Amino acid sequence: MKDRIFLKVIEFLQENKLYKKKLDNMFVFHSKNNCRGKVFVSIKTDKKVKVKYVCEAIKNGAKAIITDTKIELLDTLRNIPILYIKEIGLNYNNFLNCIYDEPLKKIPIIGVTGTDGKTSQLHILAQCFSLTGEKLGIISSEGNGIYPKLDSTNYTTPRIDILYKYFNYFRKNHVDKILIECSSQGLEQDRLVNIKFDIGILTNINQDHIDYHKSIQNYVKAKMRLMNMSTRHIFINADCSRSMKNLKLITSKAKRHFYNSDIEIDLNKIKIPTTISNLYNLRVAFEILKIYKLSFKLIFKIFNKLKTINGRNHFIQTNNKGTYIIDYAHTPSSLLMLLKEISKYSSLKPGKIITIFGCGGDRDVWKRKEMGKISSNFSDYIILTDDNPRTENPKKILNDIKKGIENEKKVFVIPSRKKAIYKAISLARKDDFIVIAGKGNEKNIVYKNRNILHNDFKILNSGLK
Repeated sequence: MKDRIFLKVIEFLQENKLYKKKLDNMFVFHSKNNCRGKVFVSIKTDKKVKVKYVCEAIKNGAKAIITDTKIELLDTLRNIPILYIKEIGLNYNNFLNCIYDEPLKKIPIIGVTGTDGKTSQLHILAQCFSLTGEKLGIISSEGNGIYPKLDSTNYTTPRIDILYKYFNYFRKNHVDKILIECSSQGLEQDRLVNIKFDIGILTNINQDHIDYHKSIQNYVKAKMRLMNMSTRHIFINADCSRSMKNLKLITSKAKRHFYNSDIEIDLNKIKIPTTISNLYNLRVAFEILKIYKLSFKLIFKIFNKLKTINGRNHFIQTNNKGTYIIDYAHTPSSLLMLLKEISKYSSLKPGKIITIFGCGGDRDVWKRKEMGKISSNFSDYIILTDDNPRTENPKKILNDIKKGIENEKKVFVIPSRKKAIYKAISLARKDDFIVIAGKGNEKNIVYKNRNILHNDFKILNSGLK
C-alpha cells in the first residue's frame, strides 16, 4: 500500500515537472508556512476548511496540491495540479517515511508516557546519556531538537509532519539516540504509529484528559499503545495500581521491568533533590544505563552530576523568605504527591506551607474541586490564581476550585499570577515552604486567543529582589 501511494506521488511530480531527487524539502504541510514552489499536502480536515487551507497555500506560492478528499477550487485556481489519494490519510506516516528516506533507521528510540512525570523522566535520561558523550534528539514539551539546545514548542507530541522533519534533522546530525515524550493525544491520534521504540516507559496512569478521551479506559488504552510499540524493553511503575491492573492490554513481547522508588545507590552523595518523583526517575535511568552496559561506578558518577529540571520539583532556597518549589503539578495526583512530600520537609521546621495554583480552562472541570480539597489538607495558606483559563471565565474556574476548600479564611483569590506570587512572598517567613504549582517553566498564560508572557521563575526572582 505504502509503495503504491509513494509511486503515485512521484508520477504526479514527474508529470507536472516538479520532481527533484531530494524530496525532503519538496512538501509543505501547513498553509501558513513558506509554500513557494512546494507541494501542499492536506489531510484529515473538514472539506470547507480544507478548501480554505488549499487556497491559502496557493496564495503563498504552492505549485501543486495532494489531498485525501476531492475538492472544487475557483476557476482562477483550476490550473493548479491536484492529486487526490483517498488512502494517504491512513498511511501518512509511511508517506513521510518515504519522503525522508527512513530517517529512524538504525537509531535507538526511547519513548516515555504517563500522566505525571514523563517530562522529568525524559530529561533525566537525556542528561545521563549526554554525560556519557552521546548526541541526543529530543521531542518533548520542554522543546524539540538536539539536546540541550531545544526549540520551544506548543505540543508535547507534535504533528506528524513536524515529527518527521525533526527525525530527518536528527539523522543528518548523526544523533546516537532519540527520546520522545508521548502524550495520550499523540498516541491516540496515531502521530507515532509505525515507530518501533527500543524502550517504552510508563511513569503512571492517573485520571487526566477525560474530556478528550471520554472515559478513563480510553485514556488507559491510549497510554498502553506505547508499551505495544516497544520492541526490546518496557518499564512499568509497580506502585501505580491502575497500570498494574491493565497489564492485560500489553501484547508486546518486550522484556518487562517493574520498578518502584528503591535504588541501589547512596543518595546522600547525589546533588539532585531526592524527592519521590526523582527517585522513580533515577531508578528507571539506573536500569536503562545498565541495559546499555554502563558500570555501577560510572552510573554513580553520572548521577552525581545531574541537575534539577526547570519547573519540575525545582527548589529555590532563600535566607529569610522561605523555600520555594516550582513544579508543573496540574492534576490531583501530582499535586497530592508534591504536597505530601513538602509536608514531610515542613514537619521538620516550625514554618507554614503556602500553595499557589489554579486550573486550566475548557477541560477536566472535575479536577478543580478535588485539587482545592487536596491543597486545603496540606496548606496553611492557599492562593488561587490563573492557569491558562483559555476561553473560560477565570473567576468561574477559581470559584470551582474554592468549592473544595472548607476553611475559606486561609484562601486568597488573586487572578493575576504575578500578583499571586508577590502576595506569597509578602506572607513568607524564613522556615516556610511556598509551592508554586501548575505551570513549571512555561513561558505564557493563555487567555482566550491571547498568549500573555509569564514565567513563574522570572516573576519569583523579580519579586525576591
